[in-house]
Amino acid sequence: MRESADKLLKNEYRSRLNRTIDYIQNHYDEDLNLTNLAEIACFSKFHFHRIFRAMVGETLNDFVQRIRLEKSVQKLTTELNKSITEIALDCGFSCSQNFAKIFKAHYGMTPSIVRRELNWDDWIIKMRNLKGKNKDNLQQGDAYLYDYYHNKRQLPVDKIVDKQCVLQVKIENLPDLHVAYIRSMGPYYYKTIEPVFRQLSQWAYPRGMNENNSMVLGVVRSNTVITPEDKLIYDVCITVPESIKADRWVDIQVLPGGKFAIHHCEIEKNRDEEAWLNFVLNWLASSDYQPDDRPLYQIYYNDYNTHPLKHQILDLCMPIKPLCE
Repeated sequence: MRESADKLLKNEYRSRLNRTIDYIQNHYDEDLNLTNLAEIACFSKFHFHRIFRAMVGETLNDFVQRIRLEKSVQKLTTELNKSITEIALDCGFSCSQNFAKIFKAHYGMTPSIVRRELNWDDWIIKMRNLKGKNKDNLQQGDAYLYDYYHNKRQLPVDKIVDKQCVLQVKIENLPDLHVAYIRSMGPYYYKTIEPVFRQLSQWAYPRGMNENNSMVLGVVRSNTVITPEDKLIYDVCITVPESIKADRWVDIQVLPGGKFAIHHCEIEKNRDEEAWLNFVLNWLASSDYQPDDRPLYQIYYNDYNTHPLKHQILDLCMPIKPLCE
């Protein structure tokens, strides 16, 4: 009896924390003080601070600051028409001086260096220049990318760069999606995420969710280049009617719609990251679009365990905006 009560309490805490994390990610440019966030989570300030740290693995202030910094990297590298001061304010920092100090302490380099070395246009050039190179012959910025993609992520950059332009891409305006979801925090690998898909299936199928044209998708909420592996957030979702409410198994959120570039593909298990890099280098980089800061979606059409080659059939959905913005 005690174990069941403890589980229910943990699920309730999880739901409240997920609600707060969702709010932070959608309102990172606003005043996110402890009082306001504790009210959203329906905890006292004292208890909320302790519970957040125990369950998320970092303090509330550290989490908010990290999300703001990660959003700033996205904006520094794509919104080149905005000044660093504008981006600092857009991401919830009080002034550019405070932003620069915190940014350098966190990433070991200044915002201006990130803008200069890792902006969208230069990143594309640097990635294509990695072909056939070894780390010893690369400058510092290029060597960082080599370390990350070749060594840490073990992606076949040479093979990806050699591929022809990705043709199976369409531009669509997706609607907002009302979904039930279970959140995974940790590395983006099948061994980490697949159990979460099973949990969601065990909730959805008895309720007939698979019979009403529901969409199963994953929401990539973190950038593996700049977010620590143990802090990566991935939401396993299924679209549900608005009448469905959160319970002790799932939480509810509305995923933002808008303009997306959608690449339909069939890939081997654990090759998601390679497919994304191929999509970016061999289609997006030559298009009239650039990524914006909405999350990436992966829409799934099959269970790879039932595929004769154990392949996954899915849509990679990249949120985009015009290149000239």
